[in-house]
Amino acid sequence: MKKIITFYGQPGCGKSTQAEILAEKYGFMKFGMGERLRAEIDSGSSLGQQIKPYVDEGILIPDELMIEIIKNIGQKAGQSGIIFDGFPRIVSQAKILAKIALELNWKIGNFFYLRLQPEQALKRIEARAQLSGRGDDVSPEAIRNRFLVFERESAPLLEYYRSAGKLIEIDASLSIETVNKEIKKNL
Repeated sequence: MKKIITFYGQPGCGKSTQAEILAEKYGFMKFGMGERLRAEIDSGSSLGQQIKPYVDEGILIPDELMIEIIKNIGQKAGQSGIIFDGFPRIVSQAKILAKIALELNWKIGNFFYLRLQPEQALKRIEARAQLSGRGDDVSPEAIRNRFLVFERESAPLLEYYRSAGKLIEIDASLSIETVNKEIKKNL
């Protein structure tokens, strides 16, 4: 049975790094919502045009657009399943993901919350912006909005997965290798 594993945390906490490591090692498809949104915008598609204002402002896109983005995940999944990088972000999205998993007869695995203090996250984002030049990493207003959205939305989502027995909290300030070992213990 294919699995769905999720990495969640503050922008800059290392979600993408950890998702890439596991995807390569275990045959999961990595689905980075941020990457997917940016790719959709860059494609110039109608959907990309609809989501661009939300991404530019650093706020969550509406659920209807989110559903459209992930509706074909079953056909693109790796042999082991999918690792979601930064999705779900709110409880309604978690419920959408649970519905999709049920339809595909997939198992929802653990929800890994990579905890990181905002100051540390900001330093990582600033360093990443120098390398990537990503617009949402350069704009101070977009970064501030991303942090505010995260703070506002995280508590209910963490409680949702905690009550489901799926929440695994990991200190993301540790080295990449140490964080990875903690994740592997809980796969």
